[in-house]
Amino acid sequence: MTSLKSMEARLQAQSALHFLPYIGPEYGVAAPRIAMLGEAAHGPAPAGQNRSFVRSVVRTALDESAKGMKGDHWIRYIRNIEAMLGGREYGAPEHCWQKLAYAVFFQRIKTNPGDGHTPEDIRRGREAFSALLDILAPDYLIVWGQTLLKNGWLPQEGLTTLEVSLPLYVYADHPHTLIWQCHHPSRDFSYRNEHTRWLAVQKTAAARDGAS
Repeated sequence: MTSLKSMEARLQAQSALHFLPYIGPEYGVAAPRIAMLGEAAHGPAPAGQNRSFVRSVVRTALDESAKGMKGDHWIRYIRNIEAMLGGREYGAPEHCWQKLAYAVFFQRIKTNPGDGHTPEDIRRGREAFSALLDILAPDYLIVWGQTLLKNGWLPQEGLTTLEVSLPLYVYADHPHTLIWQCHHPSRDFSYRNEHTRWLAVQKTAAARDGAS
């Protein structure tokens, strides 16, 4: 199994990745390995020059959550994801996220929520996405929200639908990584509904493994 040290070296050397993903300290030994994919990083223009910006956003939210703070929307995100995976209302997301990874697709910071994405943004995002799959080698990649798949921003070549109702996908060149689209973990997120779907994803994965 690839060590986190080796994984980090490859991430640092990968020119397609501007924003380095957050990687929990137990991600390398997690079973299964679960990586999350958001659409973009949001913040002021200067923050976009910092390759560790995404990491710092997640780590700050985890630290603040551990202190009992509730205000930031990112605290809500990490708590909703923990509740979705565990099937119980907010416990200690800082422990759950020790085993998770989180990355963004677009490699240019979004300074205005209304900003669109250029063809060059999409091209660079696809390059980064492929690099992330290669290096992180997750068993599950959980895509936040509908836009990346609905708008065709994720690479389309070799993408196969395994289960429409979930929805669940796989790439021909990464057959061991299942791509699941969950609802974005924002205010209207129902962790109970998403947990039910997450259980169905794992059941589908187990049936697929048993048939292979």
